Amino acid sequence: MILRALKPFSRIQLGVAATLIAGVPILTCALLAQTTISAGSIQGTVSDPSGAVVGGAKITITSRETGQVIHLGTTSAGIYASPALIPGNYIIDVEYTGFKKTEISVVVQVGVTSSANIKMQVGQATELVEVRGSEVLVNT
Repeated sequence: MILRALKPFSRIQLGVAATLIAGVPILTCALLAQTTISAGSIQGTVSDPSGAVVGGAKITITSRETGQVIHLGTTSAGIYASPALIPGNYIIDVEYTGFKKTEISVVVQVGVTSSANIKMQVGQATELVEVRGSEVLVNT
């Protein structure tokens, strides 16, 4: 009975159909594969003492472990966002004319966007304000 139903198809058509059906598990496995995330990032907003955003501030992100330096600037909305970063400890330096230079420490973790909002203080650019925070420990 099955042979009669398959008789109208040529051997080539049956071979192609069998190949497509056999390939379904491979395609399914490929679609279910997950991407490995091995980096994190930092983003934040720079503001003045009154809470107004500071657009055009110079941001320097430095890795304590590797010494890698990334230079960014804030948008007109006072926002900055780093590219993908290797997990580790970073120092963020913020400079803007009429404000004290501000430095904060941030820990970057795998798959996490660390928030680092910075409130600048009015003063000479030669003065340095250092803000220290505690590291976040994650139980994996």
